[in-house]
Amino acid sequence: MNKYTEQFKLTAIKAYLVGSKGLRTVAQRFDIDVSLLRRWVSSYKLHGSISPRKRGQPYSASFKRNVVEYKRTHHLSLRQVAAHFGLGQSSQVGIWEQQYYSGDLESPTIAKRRKSVVMTKKPKPAVPEDKDDALKPREQLMA
Repeated sequence: MNKYTEQFKLTAIKAYLVGSKGLRTVAQRFDIDVSLLRRWVSSYKLHGSISPRKRGQPYSASFKRNVVEYKRTHHLSLRQVAAHFGLGQSSQVGIWEQQYYSGDLESPTIAKRRKSVVMTKKPKPAVPEDKDDALKPREQLMA
């Protein structure tokens, strides 16, 4: 679920593009992070919209490889490449880059979740009913 609506994002982007104020001023006015506004503006300039790709869409290994090779050949930052390809998270490009150089790009990257283990309560140790030490035998007292 998105934290910000499409209308809010468009309003913030247009306030930056139309106005003469900088990114920081517009971000403060809308109470958002500067890097978030920068990412929205970059994506909007490239694609004319905010989110060209659907959320939760799986990416093929060839697409990931193309993204990493595009970054390398054009000497772009993670943020620029993510904006160019319409990716939501620029950090995802960094993960793909690590996988590309380690040779793990072909293998599936989804980690299997472990089942939660239900912990049972341990029984309390049996407490002797005799609480008076005078009634206990000498061996039991020594132990």
